Amino acid sequence: MADLKTEDRLALKTPEAAFEQVLQQEYNFSKRLSGALMQTAQEMLGGSVPAEAVRAGQMRLLVASLRAPFGPPLKETEQVAVTLTVDAGREDATVKASQGLVGQRKGRILRLLEEGLAQGGVLSQEDLARALQVDVRTIRRDVRALKQAGHVVLTRGQVKGVGRGQSHKVRIIEWWLEREGYDQIARRMYHSPQAIKRYVSTFLRVVVLHRQETALEEIAFLTQSSVRLVQDYLAVYEAALQAPHRAEKLQEELSRVSVRERSVDGERQKGGPQP
Repeated sequence: MADLKTEDRLALKTPEAAFEQVLQQEYNFSKRLSGALMQTAQEMLGGSVPAEAVRAGQMRLLVASLRAPFGPPLKETEQVAVTLTVDAGREDATVKASQGLVGQRKGRILRLLEEGLAQGGVLSQEDLARALQVDVRTIRRDVRALKQAGHVVLTRGQVKGVGRGQSHKVRIIEWWLEREGYDQIARRMYHSPQAIKRYVSTFLRVVVLHRQETALEEIAFLTQSSVRLVQDYLAVYEAALQAPHRAEKLQEELSRVSVRERSVDGERQKGGPQP
């Protein structure tokens, strides 16, 4: 334990690590099964807390409404309260360990902007500076670098009523369909590989439910996603069917889903609580 790096020690002090430790010590689950259950819990419960509830690492912030016209002074602009994940715990620690403090902050900028847009709000560079506790010049420099790298960075000054743009989660799925690896996509998006895997898992669940003719709103509920994100994912799915190499990748992964589910069920039966 003494040989662990600072980032590794911080990762062990997250709520996720504590939850996995309980599963392993109290219920005798294997490390792999505990990790799988942790991922499922994040997928199912990540967006299910009430808007007023703020978990560790989150903050509430008043920002301009996405519906508000651009131009009037901020004090005259319609505002909404949004819940922002400033510190995602283990995932942010992983990004910092691989890409440094600047890479971690860039990933947080992309996440905060998307979280705000998903809740009907649009953050300004000043909002980002306040949330991340840095000066606006730092945010401006990071935003410029993100744009140069090809990211769409929709701050208040950029949206101007044109809508939320393409979700970064959609871009992740498109790169994945092009057979880019989790680590490579993670570096591009300043995310952890675990986060990339979680987005892909949710995308596959959306596709499976769609193929089962599940209603759009029910898919959103079951995957704890917004209706807009489900629509975006289904649009990616339909487009992938028209591109042979993407369709092949998609079919390969969908064929593995049921196999993985049977494997997890079998391990759960073998490694569950003992009488």
